[in-house]
Amino acid sequence: MGADTFHFDLLPADLDSVRVDTAYMIARRGWPVDSRITLDRERHRITCRILEPGGLASSAALVLQVDLPEVGNLKLRTTLLPPREEPYDLLLELARERIRHFIQKCEDWQMFTPSLTAEARERIEHARSQLAAAVLAGDPATEAERARESVIAAVQAGELLASSYADILLHHRFGHSAAAETSLGFRVDPRSQPPEHEPPDLAEFGVVMVETPWSLLQPEPGDFDFAAVDRWVEWSRKRRIPLVLGPLVDLREEVLPDWMLPNLGDYGALCRSIWQHQEQIVSRYGAHVAIWCVTSGVHVNRLARLSHEQMIDVTRRSAVLVLQAQRNAKVMVELVQPFDDEVALHPDSVRGYEYAVRALDEGVHIDCIGLSFECGIARNGSETRDLLALSDMIDGIGRLEPPVMITGYAAPAGNDDPAAGTWHSPWTEERQACWATTLYGIALGKMTQRGESARNRRVGVVESVLWNRLQESAGEPPLGLLDRQGTPRRVFRSLAAVRRALRRPLGKSNIRPGDFAANSESLRK
Repeated sequence: MGADTFHFDLLPADLDSVRVDTAYMIARRGWPVDSRITLDRERHRITCRILEPGGLASSAALVLQVDLPEVGNLKLRTTLLPPREEPYDLLLELARERIRHFIQKCEDWQMFTPSLTAEARERIEHARSQLAAAVLAGDPATEAERARESVIAAVQAGELLASSYADILLHHRFGHSAAAETSLGFRVDPRSQPPEHEPPDLAEFGVVMVETPWSLLQPEPGDFDFAAVDRWVEWSRKRRIPLVLGPLVDLREEVLPDWMLPNLGDYGALCRSIWQHQEQIVSRYGAHVAIWCVTSGVHVNRLARLSHEQMIDVTRRSAVLVLQAQRNAKVMVELVQPFDDEVALHPDSVRGYEYAVRALDEGVHIDCIGLSFECGIARNGSETRDLLALSDMIDGIGRLEPPVMITGYAAPAGNDDPAAGTWHSPWTEERQACWATTLYGIALGKMTQRGESARNRRVGVVESVLWNRLQESAGEPPLGLLDRQGTPRRVFRSLAAVRRALRRPLGKSNIRPGDFAANSESLRK
C-alpha cells in the first residue's frame, strides 16, 4: 500500500494561526479522503498522509482553519496539488485557490463586467499582485507577508462578488413580484416551549419546521409520548402556518434512544424499529403536515454503518410509507454537513450531494432537498466559512432537480471558543444579524432554469430559508432568534425587516440595489 505525502511549510509566527485537529484532505470532485495530518512545530511544517492502495494518487487539497487579519478565522482550502516530498508554502497555495475560485465563480455567474463588481475587481487585482510579489520574494518572511495579504484580499473579493451577485438576482427574481409567505421561517426543537409573549414581527416568519427526536417521542420500546410535538403542531395550526415535520429518520447519537443503540449493527432490526416509529408519527400528524422530512443525514455514518444501498433503501421506504398514508404528501430529504467535514472523519460515509443524486437516479420520490448548516460553532463541520464558500455550496446543491429548502442555518450572537472561528471580527449580535441577512439574500437570490425547454423562464432554487432555532435554551450556544427570556435578538429584527421589504416587488419599492447585500463597509465593521 502506497502513501501520498504532502508537506506544507509556514513561518514560526504563523503556527498558532492554524488548526489541524479538524483538517482533512479532498481529492478531485471534492471527495474527502482518509488522511493523517500532523503539525511539526519544531520544523514549522504540516504533513499530510493519504493511504492509497497501488501507489500515489493524482492530486489532493488540504482544508484547514486559518486565522487571518480583517477576514477572520475561517476554514479554507489549498489548490489541488500532487503529492511530493518537497514542501509547499501553505499561504501561497491558499492564495492560489482563492484567486482560482473567484475566477471560476465569475465565469459561472457571468460576472466579468467590471461595473457589476467594481470593489471585488479592485480587491482581486490586489490579491493577484500580492501573489506575484510573494512568488518573486527573495526571503521567506517577505513571501509569507505578501501571500497572507493575497489571501486576505482574495477572500474579501470573493465575499463582495457573492454579495453583489445575490443582490442582482434578488432584484431580478422579486423585481415584479413579491416573495412567498413561506420564504422565511424557523425551526424548533419540540422540547422548547412556544413563546408566551409573541413579538409582533413573528408573523414575518411564515413556515415552521418541528423536529421529531426519536428519544423524545419513543423513550422506551413501544412507549410513545407525543405531548411536546402536539404542542407545537397545535401552535402552528392555530396560526395557519405551514408545517414541516421531521426528520423521521435521524441516526445521530443525540436524538437516538438508548435502547436503540444495540440494534445499530443489525440492519433488519434497525429497519423494523424505524418503520414502527414512522408509522406512529405519520398516522398521528398526516392531516397537519405540508412537507415531511423523511431522512436527515443518513449519508453520514456517525453511529450506524449503513452501506450506500442501505441509505437509499431507508430513504425509499420512508418516502413510500408517507405517500401511502397521505397520497398528496410532499417528501423532503435533508442533507447535513454540506462541506463534508464529517464525511472525511467517517470514511464509510457518502457525500450529501452524491447520496441525493443516487436517490433521485433510483427513482426515490423526492419533492424537495433540505439543507442544514451552521457557522461559528466549535464542532467539526460548523466552523466559520466565508460567503463565497457558502454561496458556492448552495450552488452545488441547487444543481439537483428538486427545489431546495434551507431547513436550518445559524451563527452565534457570541462565541469565545477559538475553534468556532470568526467572521471578520468576533461574533456579536451585530455580526450575527449581518451574516444572517446576507445569507438570506444569497439563498433567495439563487436562480435556475428548470425543465428541458430553452424557453422555460428562470425560477428560484431556494423556496424557503429557516433559522435554526426560535428561542435559546439553557446550556446551548446563543443561536436563537429570541434569547432565553423571549426577548428578540437583533437577528430577529433584521430578518423580519428584510422579509417585510420583500412583501412587495423590489422594482416598485424605494429599496436601493445593495440594501440586501453586504458591502465592504459592513463586512469590515
